[in-house]
Amino acid sequence: MACIAATSAGGRLTETYSFRPAPLRGPQDWQLDGDTLTGPPGTLDLSTVDQATLVDSKVQLTRMRRLDLTTSSGLIRVAINSRLGLSGDHPDRAAHRALCQAVARRMARHAPDLPVRIGETGRLRMVWFGIGVLALVMGPGLGIAALATGVDADRLVGMVVPVAALALIGAVIMHGHAPWRRRPEVPVSTLPALLERLDRPGGS
Repeated sequence: MACIAATSAGGRLTETYSFRPAPLRGPQDWQLDGDTLTGPPGTLDLSTVDQATLVDSKVQLTRMRRLDLTTSSGLIRVAINSRLGLSGDHPDRAAHRALCQAVARRMARHAPDLPVRIGETGRLRMVWFGIGVLALVMGPGLGIAALATGVDADRLVGMVVPVAALALIGAVIMHGHAPWRRRPEVPVSTLPALLERLDRPGGS
């Protein structure tokens, strides 16, 4: 069950955020104690974050959201995959959003203008671009192969929609992850409001 809880020990307030990172996964606990974020991937001092990236993408029936936090010592990803169309008020999505907002507010205390890049970057961006190229090529390629092997007309007609859909998906993925496109950036101080807006009905 997703939840948000706060406990106090020695005058310090520790916040615990629990949510399922994917529909078939059990809940994970993340703790925020001052500037220290602790979760399944490890522990991170938020005051040392020098790069942040927000990824919010939709692939078929899945919505993937991830906040990447990079320091000189490594990377921690705060991620959730949910069913496309699942309300932003769903407990898992709400807890993940609240954690990302709390993390952003902590970072903003130290560097309010720290840029947060929006969208996939680095090697993952190239991987998604490659997937898009593959899907775009496979769509027409399947149709050409069918013609070359003498598939009957009825089966060819039945292939039109899935082949076109595959090519369209490939084109969309390529466009969204093209390595020559500059990723937009927002100051980390504005990230909590951006996340709230994305999860409003019709907000994304």
